[in-house]
Amino acid sequence: MKSKPAEKRLAILKAAFAVVTEKGYFETKVDDVAHRAGVAKGTVYLYFKDKPAIYIGLVDWLLKQALTITAEVMARPVSPQQKLEELFSTWASGVMSNPGVMALLSVENIHQDNSVMKRFKKHVLPHIMEMQDAIAGIVKQGIEQGEFRPVEPRSAAAMYLSAFRAELLSINRHPSARRAESIKELFFCGILADGRSRTKLGDK
Repeated sequence: MKSKPAEKRLAILKAAFAVVTEKGYFETKVDDVAHRAGVAKGTVYLYFKDKPAIYIGLVDWLLKQALTITAEVMARPVSPQQKLEELFSTWASGVMSNPGVMALLSVENIHQDNSVMKRFKKHVLPHIMEMQDAIAGIVKQGIEQGEFRPVEPRSAAAMYLSAFRAELLSINRHPSARRAESIKELFFCGILADGRSRTKLGDK
């Protein structure tokens, strides 16, 4: 059960998410967030010292949700390939069902001044590394079970996350579940036609 401060902070984050995804980060004012949350502006500052802190809090909140999904998928009694496929598809489905996530993670919003980026890296990067570690663990499991080639797990995990980032950009320009599946297939099968990549999606 969440404490009242935790509930209040979450309510402010949800309000900020709604405003930022409607207006964009740079057009959003703290007053807008306070109004949407139904609290005084000073209350927002009790939980977030400035607007960049709100943005960092939002990205941190989304990543924690992604990590929760990752843990749930990792616990499923399915093959490593199925875990990675399901994780990719679940993340993609979440983005397509809530376009606001793309607006929040747009290049316009992320590329801020150095002082903000330092704070961003300090608070957000650890979650990204945790996610990469989890994916690397799935890849390692697949290698040990003979399902994947003996690649370097963390490099494969980094490529997996890069593929998903490419998917986000693709969805932003051309929302399509088929396009998302195509990017996922490229990660697993590559583009070689000589049979070097023998694993096909759907062949379990």
